[in-house]
Amino acid sequence: MRQKVGPSASMEDKELLRFLIARKWQVDAAVEQCQAMLRWRKEHKVDQVRGNALGPFGPKAALEAAQDARLSRQGVEMFPQLRLVEPKSIEGSLLYYGQTLAFGFDKKGQPIQIQNGGLAGWRFRGMLSVIGGSEHVLASLVRMHELQAARMEEASKRHGRPITKQVVITNADGMPLRPDPLAVAAFKDFLVVSSRYYPESLAVLFVVNAPPVFVALYRLIKTWLDPVTASKIQVLGRNFHSVLLEHIDADQLPRDYGGTVDFDLLGSTWSEEDCDRCIASCRQALQQNVRERRSDEAREATDKPWRFQQLFVVSIVLLLAFYGLP
Repeated sequence: MRQKVGPSASMEDKELLRFLIARKWQVDAAVEQCQAMLRWRKEHKVDQVRGNALGPFGPKAALEAAQDARLSRQGVEMFPQLRLVEPKSIEGSLLYYGQTLAFGFDKKGQPIQIQNGGLAGWRFRGMLSVIGGSEHVLASLVRMHELQAARMEEASKRHGRPITKQVVITNADGMPLRPDPLAVAAFKDFLVVSSRYYPESLAVLFVVNAPPVFVALYRLIKTWLDPVTASKIQVLGRNFHSVLLEHIDADQLPRDYGGTVDFDLLGSTWSEEDCDRCIASCRQALQQNVRERRSDEAREATDKPWRFQQLFVVSIVLLLAFYGLP
């Protein structure tokens, strides 16, 4: 398959495997979908989403962020997008209107995405006005895919095994009885992009606090989904905590979702200004960390020649002493 995709495509085996599984091991179909993905990424400059990230990257950086009280809540990194994907000046507004958070990992090491879908449905028109149109909403959703992919890479290195899927928790409480047609259209476009260009990246989707209206809407949404994808979706009512805790440790979940972490950022209690301030504070702390890291690296690079000279002199002295020369 690698030869058929093309020599210029620097893809790991685990990425090729996702396309093979998605196309049910039909090599030609998997190659065609993979090539379409590469063309799409080039046309829409998707690689820039992660290429223009501030950093730092890697499992050590992730651990340091989780241990930094300015960047985390009780040992869980709050906003990994600040270091792993291209910065956005409207990050706080995206959080307020989009109600989506990349937060924590499940028991298998897979990154979690939490969505307050009910409240986001009511704020969708506000999101459109802030972000500038449906195509930018879709770009924001692609950015979340790239963020989760970056977290998967860090998790893979931390655990020493491939981690290629994410867990999504969607809170459907308060979903509008009549969803905004533009929101439904944007969601449908997102499903198309997800299935075509990010196949087999969903481990499980938990829909919690699902009201009757969602159950009816899901019957429609289910027709857009591949049967394998549909099998990964669990629609739960209000007594969902025990189900989530079967898959996720309590110290990786906010209290509203059955966990022990005091972090209620998704919800009506936080204003847009609150979100802006929280994001700005974390961004400032991260930028300070990056400056200090770069300063330390530059100092170490400057000290290396002098350390080598010291080591050389000490070696000569030891040799002279060993051979008893004057």
